[in-house]
Amino acid sequence: MFVVTKIITAIILPPFNALILWLMSLWFFRLNWKKLAYVSSFLGIAILYIFSLPYTSQKLHDSLVTEDNLTLDDYRSAQAIVLLGGGLRDSKELFGKLAISEIAFERVRYAAYLQKHTQLPLLITGSSPNGTSEAAVMANELKMFFQIPTEWIEGKARTTKENAQFSRVILEKAQVRKIILVTNQWHMQRAKLLFEREGFKVLPASVGGGITPSTYGLTIMHFLPASGALHSNVHALKEWIGYWKEK
Repeated sequence: MFVVTKIITAIILPPFNALILWLMSLWFFRLNWKKLAYVSSFLGIAILYIFSLPYTSQKLHDSLVTEDNLTLDDYRSAQAIVLLGGGLRDSKELFGKLAISEIAFERVRYAAYLQKHTQLPLLITGSSPNGTSEAAVMANELKMFFQIPTEWIEGKARTTKENAQFSRVILEKAQVRKIILVTNQWHMQRAKLLFEREGFKVLPASVGGGITPSTYGLTIMHFLPASGALHSNVHALKEWIGYWKEK
C-alpha cells in the first residue's frame, strides 16, 4: 500500500500530470478531436509553467506555515521531545557509511538546541523505505556531534501517521502526554494533527524561516521557470495532499 500510494501521488502531480495531458492531446488529435487536443496541450503547458515558478513555490510553502510563537519557558513545560526522521543518504565520510540528509540535519540541530535548554528526554522516530532505522543514525549523529543523549529510538515508522502511532506506544509507558514536536515548518501542520489524534498535547518546534516577509518584494526572477522551483512545488503539493487526506 505504501508503494501504491507513492505511485498514485506521482501520477497526479507535475510533471507526470502534464505528460499525461500531452499524451491525451496526441490521442485526441488522432481521433480528430482537435478542440480537446488543444485544450489538453494548453493545460499541460500551463501546469508545467505555473508549478515551475519560484513565485508559486513561495506562496505554496507560505501556505503551509503556522508560526509557533513559543518561548523556551513554554517548551520547558513539556515532558519529552519527539524528533521526526527526515531521510538518509550514503556517506563517504569517515564517521559512517550512512548519514542524515540535509532536512534531517536541520531537525537534529534544533532538537539538540531544545534538549540542551530544557533537559527533556528525547525520542527519535523514523525508518527509511528499505527498513534502515533513520532514528538510530540520527541518534548516533546527535551523540557524536552534539553530545545529546537519546532516551528512546523508534526505528520502524515509515510514515508520519506511523511516527505518531509508534511514538504513543513508547511514550504512554512513561506517562508522557505533552511533547515538543520537532519537524520542518512545511510538515508541521500534518504532523501536529496526527500526534494530537494520538492524544498528545503538542508544542510545535518548527524548523524553517517562517512566512516570507512582505518586505522581500518580487522580481522578474519569481516568474521565470526553474527546476528547483518545480521540485519545491511538488514537495509542497505532496504535503497538502497528505494533510487533506488525514483531515
